[in-house]
Amino acid sequence: AAADGEISTPETTQITNMCTFSPVFHAVGPDRTMDLAGDVVKELKAKGATEVFARSAAALSPKLRETAICFAIRTALADGVLEETEKKMLNTMGESLGLAEETFFKIFDVMVMMQRAPGG
Repeated sequence: AAADGEISTPETTQITNMCTFSPVFHAVGPDRTMDLAGDVVKELKAKGATEVFARSAAALSPKLRETAICFAIRTALADGVLEETEKKMLNTMGESLGLAEETFFKIFDVMVMMQRAPGG
């Protein structure tokens, strides 16, 4: 989503679903969470990934950093295509959040499994 500067319809649907079902977002609500997602994309364009991810790392506990990368991977995979720019952004995000490479790839592998299409 943020890697290409736009939030596509499948990515919007994925964010909405995560907001609906994840207790992380219950207090914020789906409308405000969608607004925040748009704000993050704008900040990434204006300030760059390094600054935005560094602020996220400072604000989130280690466990919520793992949750954040799960949501980011899941959103990036929502349209069925993981572009090279999205891969780079996810790697940058994982590093910026201080995730061990092994942890990042375990999370990534599970998220890919969860996004498989029937017959895939």
